[in-house]
Amino acid sequence: MGFFINSIHLIFLIKYDYLHCGISFYLLALFFLFSLPLFSQDVVSEKPLEVDNIELSGNKFFDDKTILETFITKISPGAFSKFLYNIFGEKFGRQTEYFFQDVYYSDVERLKQLYHDYGFFDLNAVSSYSYNSDTTAIKIDLKIDENERSYIDSVEYTGIENIDQSVLDAIFLEPKIKSGHPYEKSKINDEATRITEIISNSGYPLVTILPESSTAIRYLSTNRFKITYAIRPGKKYKFGELSIVVEPPREDITNKIITKHLDFKSGELISKNKVISSERNLNRLGLFEAARIEIPEIAASTVGDLLPISVRVKPRDKHEIAPEVILSDEDNVFNLGLGLGYTNRNFLGDARNFNLRLRFNTQSVQEWNFGRVFGKYGLKDNSVQGKVDLNFQIIQPYLFTRTLNGTWTLSLIADKKNFYLVTLVRNKIGLINQFATYTTGFMEWILERSDVNWIEDTIKTGLSITRLKQEEQPQFNSILSFTLQRDKTNDLFSPTEGFFHAGSIEESGILQNVFKNIQKSLPFTQYYKVTLFGRWYKDLSRTKFNILAVKLKAGYQDKYGESKLNHNISIPLNRRFFAGGSGSVRGWKNRELGSMLQSEIPLGGNFLFEGNTELRINHMRGFGKLWILNLENLWAVYFLDYGNLWNNFKDVNIKDVAIASGVGIRYDTFVGPVRFDFGMRVYDPMEIAGKRWFYQKIFFKEVLYNGVLNFGIGHAF
Repeated sequence: MGFFINSIHLIFLIKYDYLHCGISFYLLALFFLFSLPLFSQDVVSEKPLEVDNIELSGNKFFDDKTILETFITKISPGAFSKFLYNIFGEKFGRQTEYFFQDVYYSDVERLKQLYHDYGFFDLNAVSSYSYNSDTTAIKIDLKIDENERSYIDSVEYTGIENIDQSVLDAIFLEPKIKSGHPYEKSKINDEATRITEIISNSGYPLVTILPESSTAIRYLSTNRFKITYAIRPGKKYKFGELSIVVEPPREDITNKIITKHLDFKSGELISKNKVISSERNLNRLGLFEAARIEIPEIAASTVGDLLPISVRVKPRDKHEIAPEVILSDEDNVFNLGLGLGYTNRNFLGDARNFNLRLRFNTQSVQEWNFGRVFGKYGLKDNSVQGKVDLNFQIIQPYLFTRTLNGTWTLSLIADKKNFYLVTLVRNKIGLINQFATYTTGFMEWILERSDVNWIEDTIKTGLSITRLKQEEQPQFNSILSFTLQRDKTNDLFSPTEGFFHAGSIEESGILQNVFKNIQKSLPFTQYYKVTLFGRWYKDLSRTKFNILAVKLKAGYQDKYGESKLNHNISIPLNRRFFAGGSGSVRGWKNRELGSMLQSEIPLGGNFLFEGNTELRINHMRGFGKLWILNLENLWAVYFLDYGNLWNNFKDVNIKDVAIASGVGIRYDTFVGPVRFDFGMRVYDPMEIAGKRWFYQKIFFKEVLYNGVLNFGIGHAF
């Protein structure tokens, strides 16, 4: 850090090195004349001293945890932890931590640098020490005087006077730093990155920020900074001639298919972002194993302002027949099944895909009564649950615009639950639009014919005649739905940071009500349905060791119009809310939770609220392998679930909210984690008074015995 003294003030010159994304400080010996001592005393001891405690005071900007995480000097663990370490090693305990003065000096220097990075350049830190009675342990007291923080006085951009006005407008629109902001090294680096991205995406691929001319000057008289970015935009270039290479060649993969999904054209200004988004468009078509867009390196000998562009794609097989093994958590239960699929890629051209799928899967097979299944009842036994579906689907990736995709799906479905069978014929037209990088919208129009057939007569006795007639009534519904979701999680299978938000609106009957003469033979239901859903993830350890996961879900549906007054028809059974199961309140089995008559719980409800909180901890990190198992892939989960299902919103009572808690394990695989959860009922609102809370029951005989073991693929949420 250079010193320049004049009659008005002192200036610290800080060279900003953009090539290495950091600020290099050049210190002169004169600087130390203005520094206060860091240590008030030295430690002299003939034997190692155990670190009993490190007491911090005066720190306001950073908390104790943040500061101590930067220290190599650590507080020694308790006696029990040291005992475990001596017996089992670092897997179960921690070793004794000793004080080394040179190491501690470097810790305080790192502390000083940490504060410098956030604008505290006049930090003072004074250490003092005390010892226990036999001088075997040391206690460190570190007093921190942060002093005033530096702020930014002005930000200057040089070298951009001759670039386009639209680019200048973008640079000054949302800067990372500006006058009045506190000094932060990371944000100064971020602003440099932002500037280069804007300019490079505006036709200047050779843009650089000159490190020798870019400075951050601190004025001692005001404790404020002047930041200067010296920019060299370079020459402006445009996309030139486009060449397309298909390897191996396929006649049906035409140049038109590829150019339709490019976000740039010849003659437009070069943009790195457009190249990246175009590659993304091509790769998500499903036609190619890989798609790559290449721009040649720009040399001093490059003539003109047009750069030739090469697009290389490797097609996947046009026809594919593939068997499937089904492992899923659909309907909050474990599904196991088989399937067979056929795919035609580029069906009738235009990057269109055709899929044919036949699937058979069982649900909750661990609960089947195989004695009855292989006896006279067969698959009609009320313990059997499963589904058979045949799907024909066409996917149109380019519909009017590159961001809008269309689908058409015809499905034939037979879905058996405990005591009834739902058969569905469904025709679905869907639109998918990518509104922004993380935001997607889904719109669907479904024509659905549904039938309910009762299988187990003994269950029906608990239902009223009116309810039975409602459920047995065949229906033909026209359903419109719209879903908007924003996904900013950092991993598809096991997110550790970020959030997922979704909201959906579903409506049935409006089209049929308008065109009443089209359909007269089958009744339909006028209803609406609103669902809100959110998931949040936070890495509490900053090392993906301890993950906090939270989920909330709420939904409401009701009939309207003429259907509101018609008691002979109800909302279709397959469109209702259900509670309980591996992705819901885990102290209850699937479709067993509800604040209503026991006989009506399996038929679902109209208002749902549920929440889940999980703490996912990797206790086995560092343990290596045990035979074929990688113990580092093993996680422990501690969860708390709550919620319930009601027939109507007016029936909701806080006393009806069920609570469950439990533990689980996860094992990470290439298809996501395999999951086992054991949930127990903490509060059961359907129990009699005096037996609702777990502590009012016999723990082993009533609480533990009635717990639910859930198995699944993937996290519960």
